[in-house]
Parts: sequence; C-alpha cells; structure tokens
Amino acid sequence: MADNKELEKTITGVDDKDAIKETTGSSVEIYDEYDEDEIEETKKPKKKIKKKWIVLGAVVLLVGFFVVRGITASKNKVTMVETVDVAKGSIENVLSVSGTVESAETKSYFSDVTAPIEKLNVKMGDKVANGDVLYTYNEKELNLAEQQAQLDIKQAKGSYNALFTESAAADRKYAEGMNAQQINERIDAITAEINALNDKITEKTNRMSKTLTDLQKTMQDIDQDGEMDQYGDGDFTDRKEHDDDNSRQMALAVQESYLEVQNSLKNDTEIQGWQRQIENLKEEQSHLSTAKASEVNGGQVQANKAVLDKQQITQGDVIAKIKAAKEGVKADFNGVVTEVEVVEGATVASGTKMVTLANLDDVQVSVQVSKTDLPKISLGQKVDITINGKAYTGEITQISGSATKNANGVAVVDTKIKVTNPDNEIILGVEANNKIHAEKADNTIVLPYEYVLTDAEGDYVFVLENGTAVRKAVKIGISTSTEAQIVEGLSENDKVITTNLDTLTDGMPVATMEAKNE
Repeated sequence: MADNKELEKTITGVDDKDAIKETTGSSVEIYDEYDEDEIEETKKPKKKIKKKWIVLGAVVLLVGFFVVRGITASKNKVTMVETVDVAKGSIENVLSVSGTVESAETKSYFSDVTAPIEKLNVKMGDKVANGDVLYTYNEKELNLAEQQAQLDIKQAKGSYNALFTESAAADRKYAEGMNAQQINERIDAITAEINALNDKITEKTNRMSKTLTDLQKTMQDIDQDGEMDQYGDGDFTDRKEHDDDNSRQMALAVQESYLEVQNSLKNDTEIQGWQRQIENLKEEQSHLSTAKASEVNGGQVQANKAVLDKQQITQGDVIAKIKAAKEGVKADFNGVVTEVEVVEGATVASGTKMVTLANLDDVQVSVQVSKTDLPKISLGQKVDITINGKAYTGEITQISGSATKNANGVAVVDTKIKVTNPDNEIILGVEANNKIHAEKADNTIVLPYEYVLTDAEGDYVFVLENGTAVRKAVKIGISTSTEAQIVEGLSENDKVITTNLDTLTDGMPVATMEAKNE
C-alpha cells in the first residue's frame, strides 16, 4: 500500500497535504489549500488551470494502472475446483406408473341343457375355488331329456337300417358289376327261363296225368261184373274161372302201374330239378329287383344316412352334456363372480347365459404409458407391483400397437402387466402402483446428472487436463432423474469437474485442493 502511495505521489506531485476525495459519482473533485489573499486574487487564473489538468492526467494514469493490474491478475488467477474420477458402474431407469387391477381372463357359463335350476350356489362378488359347484339342474328333467335324445338316435338308425339289411346286402351282391339296364335284361331272361321250365313241367305232368287217367279207366273196366269185354273160345265154366284169374292179374298189374305213375307224378326227379331251377331263378330275380329299386332310390338312402349321422352327432352331444349337467356346473378356476343372470327354480333354455367368473389365477394391471416413456419399455421387463399395500412381482406382457388419448388429451399407449404371483387377497378393480424396471446397462460410464451441462451445441462436461478446464462433448444413453449413462466422450479415469460449473470456460486455469497443497 505504501508503494502505491509513493507511486501516486511521484505521478501527481501532490503531497498528502493535498486531499483527493472520491465521491459515489463518476467525477473527482480537487481541493487545494490557498491563502485568503490568494482567494481574493482573481487575476491569477492561468496558474489554477495548469494545476487542474495535471491532477486529471494523474487520475487517468492511476485508473489505467489499476485496470492493467486487474486484467493481469485475472489472467493469472487459478479457480479452485473439485473433481471425480470417471468409473464404470450400472444404471437402471425405473418408471413409476399407476394402473388398475383386472383379470386377464373372464368366462361366462351358458346352459347346455333345457331344465329347471335346482340350486344356485353363488351371488355377485363371491369368490370361488376351482371345482366349486356354481349351480345344479333338476335331475328328473335331465333324465327325461336324455331318454328323448336316445330315442331320436334309435329312430334314425332304424330308418336307415331298413334300407341296408342283410337281404339288401345280398341284393347288392347279386347285382354286383351290373348297371340298371343289365339288371333289367337279366330279370327278363330269368322270366323266360322260368316260363320254359314251367312249360316242361306242365307238359310232363300232363302226360303222366293222362296215363293215370287211362289206367284208372282200365281198372274200372276190369272191375265191371268181374268180366272182360271180350272172351276167348271154350267152355263157359272153364272160361269163367279162366276169366276171373286173368281179371285179377290184370287188375293187379294196372293197379301197380297206376301207383307207379302216381308216385312219379309226385316225386319225379326231373320235375323236381326243374322246380329247383325255378326257385333259384325266382330268388335271383327277387334280389335283382330289390337291387334295381335301391339303385333307383339311392337319394333316399343318402338322405336316411345323413339323418342318422346328424342325430348321432347332435343327440350324442346332448346326451354327453346332460350327463355332465347331472354333476352340477363347476368353476374352472379360482375366481370371483362378476355376473349372475338367473334365479333359482327358473327353467332355462339351452344357450342361456348363467354366471360370469373373473379368473383370480390370471391377474394383470392395466397401465397407460406416455409416448416419451414408450421407448424405454419392452415385453418381458420386470415390474414391482404394490396392491393394497402388499408387494407383488410382474412383467410386461402386452404393449398396444396404437395410442389413445387420456382424459387430459395426452397420447398414451395401453400396456398390460401380468402379476406373476397372485393370491386370493387381490381385489379386482383397485389401483396398483407399479415400478417398471425399464432400461438398464451394466459396466458402463455413469455420472450424476448435475455434472452434465447443456447448451445450443449439446451436452458436455468439463474435464481437468494439465491444470485447465477442458470442455468435452458427451452423448447420453440411459438417464434417470439423478444419473446419466455416458456412451461417448469420456474414458475411465478422466477427471470430471464437479464444482464452479457455472463460471468455467474452456481452457480456464483450474486446480484442485490436492494440487494446490502440492
């Protein structure tokens, strides 16, 4: 300070007895000490002006001196900073979002039969376990319905089988390989053969019948008065005896012939052979006629077959459903009753909606994710869920392919989070708090977000290098509210400046406390 005063004295030539007063304004007033006589002497202005200019010049020089010294001092000043060594670590972006608890599966039970409800075991809001009986039917009515279904099948089967008996199978065998025209031709041929055989039988039978007639007439002639119509010569007595013997012998011979012809008429092997041929031909003709009718009425056969198939399918299904209904309708999973559409005692038709269950074994949380957070989530990400104060685990199972507008008009994407460990304490429809473990990176450079600065050129940090603050542009990857992943711009062990960031400039001299102590 003494040096400064000497300098001022040298420059101005003014002693301490001359006072320099600095006001709060920008001007400087100079007060000199004069004798009273000099004050009165107004004729010495030339001397007063000379001293004033000297003083002003001295002030200008003094101000310049201080400015130069300040600039020099500023350039040589070192800013004290703190640093942190760049190191690798892990970073995870956790999104917090609320949502509504809901079941991922609901099932409505419809009546499979037409029958009265015997017992209704549930009401709205009831929780049920897998296998619990929800409602039962009147068993007497179910038995009647089952019998009717069985009769319908039996009737359809009878109508069809009437067209395909064993006889019908035989008919088809006789006509195998033949068309309708060929069948007709064969039937006509058989008719001709039968007629020919009948003619033979008639002709032979007529001949044999005539022989019998002739023999019978001869026998009658022999028996008349025991005499013959003509006699030979001789004695009457002798002739009488002789005639009697001859008559008896002839009568016996005729009688024997008559019996023989009569037996042949009944048992003639040739006639019997012809008759068997006729029987065989008539059988073939009958089969062919039936086969011909089946060929003509094939559409009816197909229709009956279709009716039978339909009855076996539909009525068979009815019978199976009736048998199941006799055991009562049971819950297929642990759930809660959300709808009851019937009352006990009412008769319901098949297809009537009865009860609806929401599955408590398959629970999810429905959330809406903003478009800014959408790139951070993906299928399979783990979620910490809190429902009614109890912690559960979950994972993202569905992300909608289209956005909607929420109540505030913001574009959001519907997302489903599956609860992987549900229990019977979960209540559907309540709010759930969810923490989605979104983006994550391990073994990467991570910095507190406060050390990263941003301007028009982008994100950057200050790094201590050789006693100066060096600006380095960086690229940010995953970011949270407190940390940022640096994917470009920094290396391990770089010293990032963490203090006085608002005053630093690129190339400014800086030092850490450790460096100053050294």
